[in-house]
Amino acid sequence: MTNYKLILEYDGTDYHGLQRQPGLPTIQGVLEKALEQVASVESPLYAAGRTDAGVHARGQVVNFFGSLKAPPEKFPAAVNAFLPPDIVVRCCEEAGEGFNARSSAVGREYIYYIHLGDYPSPFHRRFTYYYGGDLDGDKMGRALRAVTGVHDFASFCRREEGRPTVREVHEAEVWRWGEILGVRVKANAFAWMMMRMLCGSLLEVGRGKWSVDYFQQALGGKDNSLSGPALPAQGLVLEKVYY
Repeated sequence: MTNYKLILEYDGTDYHGLQRQPGLPTIQGVLEKALEQVASVESPLYAAGRTDAGVHARGQVVNFFGSLKAPPEKFPAAVNAFLPPDIVVRCCEEAGEGFNARSSAVGREYIYYIHLGDYPSPFHRRFTYYYGGDLDGDKMGRALRAVTGVHDFASFCRREEGRPTVREVHEAEVWRWGEILGVRVKANAFAWMMMRMLCGSLLEVGRGKWSVDYFQQALGGKDNSLSGPALPAQGLVLEKVYY
């Protein structure tokens, strides 16, 4: 059997996350159904990131063992013919036998997009969180620098039984492009809800409710009651997975 690696792009608005759930539309469920038409899948489908309901991806990676009915370079077109327009396979290639989309990854990069326009935009509503006002991006950036390195993110995630909350953040920045403010974080891995709770706390800094020092204290407190409200899913995008 050959191990195949796919890179996916999807609009997660109408899905209950990536992972298959009985009776609910999920990215995995739809992709597996399409793969049945153009491949023989002889293993589970492994994914680099378990994106939650409503979260999007520009660079999700999955792999499976099996065989294809088209060569890898033509396989994206073949499987995309059976996928809805909000899920696209961008790339297919053979991977080594030991490659696993999740466990082989050394880093993941997410960006949270915030729209700061005077009015909501129908063109941004599915892929950004609309904040009706301005934010101090420089102050948010200063606060965000505190998360680089190895930290316990218990304050900025929802605990899962038996799962650690310590993560290593490789890069973190806040940028502004016109009406869009982005919070970009690259880490070895992310705890459940970590990015949305982290960004909700940064929003408190940006609107002047929290100081940079208070944000740093919240991070060190290891108690998620200290977090700002988690921001909605639609602003979050899994941009890239690193191997």
